[in-house]
Amino acid sequence: MIKILSGGFQGRQRNSKLNETPKTNGNKLKLIALAVFLGFATHATASQLETVLESPYQANGIAVAQDGRIFLGLPRWVQQDSFSVGVVKEGKILPYPGNSWNKWSSNDNTEDHFVNINAIRIEPDKPNSLWVVDCALGQGGAKLVEVNINSGNIAHVYHFDSHIVPVHDGCLNDVRVLGRNAFLTESGTGAIIVLNIDSGKARRLLSASQKTKAVAGRNAVIDQVAEKTPQGKIPVVNADGIDISPDKQWLYFCVALGGDLWRVRIDDLLNTHLTESELDKRVENQGPIVPVGGVLMLSDGNMLLSDAEKHTIVLRHPDGTLSNVVSSPLLDWPDAMAIGPDGKVYTNAAQANRIPQNNGGKDATRAPFRVLRFNL
Repeated sequence: MIKILSGGFQGRQRNSKLNETPKTNGNKLKLIALAVFLGFATHATASQLETVLESPYQANGIAVAQDGRIFLGLPRWVQQDSFSVGVVKEGKILPYPGNSWNKWSSNDNTEDHFVNINAIRIEPDKPNSLWVVDCALGQGGAKLVEVNINSGNIAHVYHFDSHIVPVHDGCLNDVRVLGRNAFLTESGTGAIIVLNIDSGKARRLLSASQKTKAVAGRNAVIDQVAEKTPQGKIPVVNADGIDISPDKQWLYFCVALGGDLWRVRIDDLLNTHLTESELDKRVENQGPIVPVGGVLMLSDGNMLLSDAEKHTIVLRHPDGTLSNVVSSPLLDWPDAMAIGPDGKVYTNAAQANRIPQNNGGKDATRAPFRVLRFNL
């Protein structure tokens, strides 16, 4: 059970007590709920932000099963010795599945181990499958893994060769599964990957298009600190966010650090007769969006955007207008989002801007790492 503590944030004012760093003890999680109330320019009422759990483990991926289980993806950005996929059980994050898949070191092969998880996903129409996206740290072994969450067994492993995901620079980022096809963003070099989950055959699309590429010179500035690589340059994150329209006709995608939202018909992506140039011409610009950690399409056609710069979850309407849903300093780089059986939206405060790769080579992440949720 989650208790709601009194106090919170009104507008952008900080309540210092809510931002004190709680102590963590090993893998124990504190099931604490914090109420965060915001004022909005466009909403008559405010959403409530709750801290579902606090953990010593950094997480960027999240999925919530119909039975309420929360699954987390733990990247090896900073915590190199951590396991990669976890499930919350009795106040702890446990490796999931609890076998050799979650025990990888640099001496192990990348074929049958989780190496560097970028995203996890449960599709509403495939509620028994957890899809795990493994970027694999540029060492080969990029793959999509389907886990049966009823049995805890690995159902399928889809490996991608270097023609689909370049070994050194390529990085699988996120996934959506529709029917017999999986659609993935490749953020390292910029492309959309289409995988037939029956045959295992994959196609790399839009790799020559500027629409899957980061906008030159565009950067995210968070708490007055601009992101920069250890070499002092702007990080380059190509095709990143991805989702599918409620009518299952369109695939939406975007880059991470600000640019435009794009969409392309699913049928065009599946049409093997279209050339790359012809396909590129069929991709439609939906207008500019803010730097985002994650996107989530809703059943009404609105899209949630995690605004990394403003510590805010934003609702993007089909006409491109935006309205705030919830805002709080606790949304410290909100990343992926998922809707639980309670109808609430779950997200991680991933602190991606604080990792050495995005913070000039310095690790400024700080525990506890939070899983948050809010009402729509």
